[in-house]
Amino acid sequence: MNLLAHQIKYAQGYKNKGFLVHEGGTGKTICACVWLRDGRDKDALVVCPKKVARKWQNELLAWGTKATVVSKEEFKKLPLRKWSARVIDEADEFASPLFVASKRSQLSAKLYEQVKAYPDTPTLLLTATPIRSHPWNLHTLLCFLGVYIDWRVWRHTFFELKRMPYLPRPAYLPRESWRELIRPFLEKYADIVLMRDIVELPPITENKIFVKTPDFYPPIDVKPFFDEHRHEQQNKIANILEIGKEYRKILVVAYYREQIEQLEKELKKDRQTFSIHGGISDQEAVIKKAQESDECFFVCQASIGAGFDADSFSCVVFASTSYAVRDFVQMKFRVRRIHNLHPVEYNYLIGGRCDKAVLENIEAGKDFVPSEWKEYD
Repeated sequence: MNLLAHQIKYAQGYKNKGFLVHEGGTGKTICACVWLRDGRDKDALVVCPKKVARKWQNELLAWGTKATVVSKEEFKKLPLRKWSARVIDEADEFASPLFVASKRSQLSAKLYEQVKAYPDTPTLLLTATPIRSHPWNLHTLLCFLGVYIDWRVWRHTFFELKRMPYLPRPAYLPRESWRELIRPFLEKYADIVLMRDIVELPPITENKIFVKTPDFYPPIDVKPFFDEHRHEQQNKIANILEIGKEYRKILVVAYYREQIEQLEKELKKDRQTFSIHGGISDQEAVIKKAQESDECFFVCQASIGAGFDADSFSCVVFASTSYAVRDFVQMKFRVRRIHNLHPVEYNYLIGGRCDKAVLENIEAGKDFVPSEWKEYD
């Protein structure tokens, strides 16, 4: 197997602390495998989403290296000990604020405990989306690499004290320009790779399809965003089936659990249908079946799009979209993998003003916050 140009540097002599911000589908796993093989795999640890643990084990074997592979859930239960190296896949899921106690997650606290106890352990962080929604995300990831920037300096740089009508007291909120301000920090500490910089990309088609939905009449004195948003999902089956006349395999993305179940129930009347959501225990097995199927619908919960390959699909339908930019970007990456590039079509079904508001925010690079929606003001 041959390494691509952007992967070669990890095979020999690469530094012991690395931050790979490589676009989804560019082969971060391979970079990590050859980095481990370069004298770091005596007793190494890989932490990854459960649904890609088997994929990691197969890649480690294929590239002649080894490591203990654990899921995020298993990692939280591991005793504190020294490893020869640690690789953290989808590292942004560990990036909750370390110095804001109310927002610190068990995952970030556990990894920080490891870093503090064994600061010299070679560490490789892998993520296509390092900044989920907040300036603190990058601050936390830098701490894992031993780059400590005083949290008060970080807060002063990226936040300002504001009084908001929905908050009982003034609070530090991100500055309007925080995404522009944070870019130099990311470029300084991360190895950034975009797919368009290393290969010629096949064309992408994006379509917005407006779905006719019955009028919604909200209760008096209520701001029922979620009720209205759910209401907008009801008439989308016909559009998906129409798109299915042109494609044998379609990846369908949906935000609500009940919507996923309804889609699966109706779509399987047309052809074989698979689905994954947070309640599916063996997501990896379902993904494998969908990948290998010659003709199917594959319904995925919008929030679990990280890590897996779905490059046998050329068409994606966003029946409803996650409120988080990170989830949206990750889901789009699933069908564009560097080892199997082909033209891709993305379709966005818009059933009303809620769907439209969510998509507009995501396209602008901002997470959608229902409580801040202005339509009912």
